[in-house]
Amino acid sequence: MVSRKYTKEETDRFVTIDGIRLHYNEAGDGPALICTHGGGPGANAWDNTKWALDALAEHFRVFLVDMPGFGESQMHVSREGVPMDIFCARLKKGFIDHLGIEKTHLYGSSAFSAAALRFGIDYPDRVGRVVIQAYAPSQHPGLTPGLKAVGDFAREPSMANMEKMMEQFTPNPELRTRAALEARFRAADNPAHLQSRLEMSAASNSDLVAELRSLTAKVLVTWGNHDGMIPVAGILAALEEIPDVRAHLWGGNSGHFVATEHPDEFARLVTDFLLK
Repeated sequence: MVSRKYTKEETDRFVTIDGIRLHYNEAGDGPALICTHGGGPGANAWDNTKWALDALAEHFRVFLVDMPGFGESQMHVSREGVPMDIFCARLKKGFIDHLGIEKTHLYGSSAFSAAALRFGIDYPDRVGRVVIQAYAPSQHPGLTPGLKAVGDFAREPSMANMEKMMEQFTPNPELRTRAALEARFRAADNPAHLQSRLEMSAASNSDLVAELRSLTAKVLVTWGNHDGMIPVAGILAALEEIPDVRAHLWGGNSGHFVATEHPDEFARLVTDFLLK
């Protein structure tokens, strides 16, 4: 039974990598595990994984890292035309180099899943295993109801639009608490963030399909059956495209944030996968 309760304040850290100031939270001991977030308004690594952090930190040295333009990391960062997956994989490489970490496991969510796979492709000697969430390399979901709601909020950041967006992220109304909505709204209602995230869009990732043939790391794909953002049919595409892969699909009106909706089971699943 997990007894340790980490707080954001005690785990807050900052580091500058390649001239970019990154915010992260660090907890636990053991093999390194870097966790990032998705690309929607208000996304950040702490809120993405905090409910599973205590259980994961029982087994791993966990880093919840905000990518540029998100959370408390530096805003208005330019990729200088470099595809987002390559840009962010390089940042992760610089991050572990700075901390003296030889090898790390990775967890990427949604838009930043590609960066986790890219790290495995480009730095095979520095990666353990990879967990991704709601992402398939060949999938181009088009304007789903969820992505439309994301765009509506970005253009007009209001609580009403936040509620519509979160209905697509988290279809189970019992999990869309007022506290969760207000926290996401506070994180999203920042003009610097809303502008900065445009530079870090899922559309700016590379086409990874052909390059995945060289990926040797084992990969776990996770998804929720009622994800209103990225169609769950992508889980089958991921199983076809990634060489050494397995998948876990949650039913029961599960949405986009499986690490938040099923934190205990998510932590057990990830721990078993990474340590076996």
